[in-house]
Amino acid sequence: MARNIAYVAAMSITGALPAFAATVRTLDNGLTVVVREDYSADVVAIVTYVKAGYFDESDQQVGISHVLEHMFFKGTPTRGPGAIAQQTKAAGGYLNAATIYDHTSYYTVLPASAFEEGLDIQCDALLNSVVDEQELTKELAVIVQEAKRKLDNPAAVARETLYELLYDRHRMRRWRIGKEDQLREFSRRAVRDFFEAFYRGSNIVLVVVGAVDTDRAVRAVTQRYVALRDGSSPRDRGPSEPDWHGFRWRELAGDVTQTRLELGWRTQATLHPDTPALDLLAIILGQGRSSRLYRRVRDAGLASSVSAHNYTPTEVGVFGVSAEVNPEDARPALRAIFDTVSALHAGIASDEVARAQSMLEARMLRSLETMEGQANFLAEWQSAGDWQLGVDYLEQLMALQPAQVADVAARYLTKDRVGVLAYRPGNTPKIAHDAAELHVWLVT
Repeated sequence: MARNIAYVAAMSITGALPAFAATVRTLDNGLTVVVREDYSADVVAIVTYVKAGYFDESDQQVGISHVLEHMFFKGTPTRGPGAIAQQTKAAGGYLNAATIYDHTSYYTVLPASAFEEGLDIQCDALLNSVVDEQELTKELAVIVQEAKRKLDNPAAVARETLYELLYDRHRMRRWRIGKEDQLREFSRRAVRDFFEAFYRGSNIVLVVVGAVDTDRAVRAVTQRYVALRDGSSPRDRGPSEPDWHGFRWRELAGDVTQTRLELGWRTQATLHPDTPALDLLAIILGQGRSSRLYRRVRDAGLASSVSAHNYTPTEVGVFGVSAEVNPEDARPALRAIFDTVSALHAGIASDEVARAQSMLEARMLRSLETMEGQANFLAEWQSAGDWQLGVDYLEQLMALQPAQVADVAARYLTKDRVGVLAYRPGNTPKIAHDAAELHVWLVT
């Protein structure tokens, strides 16, 4: 039975959507269940959102949450290897999963008529995955190859090296997928231990969205997930990160044809009041043809691509600028990027803010057009405490004024709190001798 009385909330996102309602219940085992009825299409999406990812791994476990994600679909006592995917497909649906720093998400989308069949499959995988030793050995070989391919991806190498440069202690700094030697050593017991520690009711949000009656969905979930374990487990997100001021620089050389530039500033967590303004700044600075970096760096011929983003995996934040440049243009491109970022401090036009607000609002509305998008929205924000936080976020974002956005830029995006990473072709000269030399050149 449900421990908490369900609540139903309604929202209207800046008047652009009709009332959006969802029912939330917490079962006796701690599982949070969110259900939204939507009969605009005869389908249903089921998302199992586990609040455990790379941040929850000790240094001896790096990559194990991703390994567990792979093993989730590799068999139960009643469904052998491959059967989970085969039965989902036979029911007319599809499934997938993803692991990131702060969570692991499993989802399936099926015809509404196959809702309970799909729920059976997802529940069986969550409660009864056997983590077979032979299947684990096979899957570890697959993951090792995935890790090797990632090492051949200049963008991934540059981005994660930037995180290592920005953070001295926090687990954000680690190569998240894991290294080959460590991956090959993971045992069935190690994977099961991680599962038993984190795959507990109070650590999971289960979302159902689609052409299904709320009471029927809650009953179906309650009946099937009653055996899900709860209880507290030790939670260690690793060492905290001290504050720092200074300019950081690192240069890599390798088998690449263009130079990849990554600039990053530490920002704030998802729920921090400055996050909406930082998200707007990313649009203003580096998303779309009318963004400042596109006009002043890309159109100036200094980069083949340039973009900006604000990334907030729950508890930390990174505001980043990425650019692909010809090796000989690396220093001029860096100067142009820094000058463009610094110009934000002087002021931001109201039409720039309005454009960014419209873009972010439109993205949210588009994401809510599908059952899967609605389910992910509800899962992500409910895991942060309440799905209505997503509505609050957009309302805060739409209310921002140009002076507020410029103030946030001046406080965070400074030349003495930035990390800069360059990944250049191995046969090209160094961009700078050291951080001090480059910093002096950039600020003079």
